[in-house]
Amino acid sequence: MRVPDRLVTCVGFLSLASSEPQYIGTTFIVGVAGKWGNAYPHVVTAKHVAECVDGKPFMIGVNFKDGEMGWFGSNMKWWYHPTEPDTVDVAVTVFTPTSRMDVEYLPETIFATDKTIEQYAIGVGDEINVVGLFTEFFGSTKHIPIVRTGNIAMMPSDKLPVNGGETEVYLVEGRSIGGLSGSPVFVRHTVTMPAIAADTKEPQPVSGVSQLRLLGLMRGHWDLKLGADPAQAEAVNMGIAIVIPAQKILEVLYHPELVALREEQDDRFRKANLAK
Repeated sequence: MRVPDRLVTCVGFLSLASSEPQYIGTTFIVGVAGKWGNAYPHVVTAKHVAECVDGKPFMIGVNFKDGEMGWFGSNMKWWYHPTEPDTVDVAVTVFTPTSRMDVEYLPETIFATDKTIEQYAIGVGDEINVVGLFTEFFGSTKHIPIVRTGNIAMMPSDKLPVNGGETEVYLVEGRSIGGLSGSPVFVRHTVTMPAIAADTKEPQPVSGVSQLRLLGLMRGHWDLKLGADPAQAEAVNMGIAIVIPAQKILEVLYHPELVALREEQDDRFRKANLAK
């Protein structure tokens, strides 16, 4: 299924600040609605990726509207989950794009929240797409994300043992590779349409797929424990990747400190509008 271009342009590649980028993972941009018809862009990635640059200058590779690759640098703080920072593998920082950047943000409205999942019956077997960094080739004249496809394999109601603790995750069929950590994972839920069989004239529903929604964030693959040799364990994964639910991303985006920052900016907008 064709992936819309706007979903590809929401991602960037994270590196420590350097004259020669050494990309370590994927980021994507999410817009949180303000009170004045505006949106506040934020950069989202996996916590274990952000920790590699937290407290240090970093840069994110994007594309410019003139067709060239570019970077924007920052030393901004990263925020983690307000109540489960040790187990929820999500990190968020604020982002101020320039008019030269060819980037899109994902609105909150496409998040597959608990309510959305129930409303549209999103579940096992639904098709997923992962958009992120392919470390073997990320582009020479412009940044080129890779899109990988799979399906939801498990949406357990129980917490799973991940990252040294238990947390809520989804499992998807589709190998995760280095660089995809932090990537957005999109899902198309199955829709069923009424139809009549041409030969028997009996009802015969037809199934298809719907619009894309943000299922969550790619954490990485699930390793098959083969023994004490880390190289061996890394070389053989089970073809199952771990996805942090979109609901958890929202909980980080609504960290009290981030909410306070947005409210301060909203107040500045209000005063500016009153002054006109």
